[in-house]
Amino acid sequence: MRYLLLLFPALVFGFVEEPWYPKVWEFQLRSGYSYRYYPSVNQGENPSSYHSNDHRIDLNLGAQVWPNWDVQLESDFLHSKKLNWGTERVGMQLRHLLLDDVVGDPVSLSLDLQTYYVPTRSLRDVSVPYHSQGNIELSVAVGKEIDRTYNWLYRFWGALGVGIGNRGAPWIRPLMVAEMKLRQKHVLKAFAKSTIGFGHNHRVDIAHFNGYGSIAHRSIDLGIGYNILFQIWGSLGVSGSYRIYSRSFPAHASTIRIEYRLPFSLF
Repeated sequence: MRYLLLLFPALVFGFVEEPWYPKVWEFQLRSGYSYRYYPSVNQGENPSSYHSNDHRIDLNLGAQVWPNWDVQLESDFLHSKKLNWGTERVGMQLRHLLLDDVVGDPVSLSLDLQTYYVPTRSLRDVSVPYHSQGNIELSVAVGKEIDRTYNWLYRFWGALGVGIGNRGAPWIRPLMVAEMKLRQKHVLKAFAKSTIGFGHNHRVDIAHFNGYGSIAHRSIDLGIGYNILFQIWGSLGVSGSYRIYSRSFPAHASTIRIEYRLPFSLF
């Protein structure tokens, strides 16, 4: 039953970041759709009033290709007020598991490296939350599970990422997650995530926008989620979040997400 640990969505985030990996050479195919609405852009101008209904589809394929090494490939597609189903980003994540509390370590600890490309056309949309065309991020994730007879009941984990683009200022990205599993089939979760950019501009010029690399932006989102686990056919989940704080960023954003994850093996 341990494989059930890995059948959960990545909330409203792109890459899977929880510090528990699938079995060696067990692939994870994840597809998700999310809808987001925000009524305004904090510190936005030109125009000062701007809103967007965003539809996003993301596809992710990952596998633990070697003991304690995990690789993921992801592509995201966006339909927004400005972008008509364009590629939002294409990226890869490499992870290394340093500690594993499932096998007796005090906590699970993972070191992650993400790199992704954002097309210039997409970068001109304020709905796209990236700094530049080329982006790289190093993050660490740590977690602890509370189990009973090899099946976890509660999990608590968090991650902190530090990134930089090929131009513009760096950013940091904190994340905290709490999960509870019921009857080995249902998972409830709550999460908080934030993004902090260290640019020098505080105004967001929407008409001439070219990424968040030069903007001092802040955001905090809170969310909840539910997943149902299937014995063979993976998991299906839904989550929702609301942006409680924003600075030089889309404000009061409400997001709902549906995701299906399917594990499979070629060997």
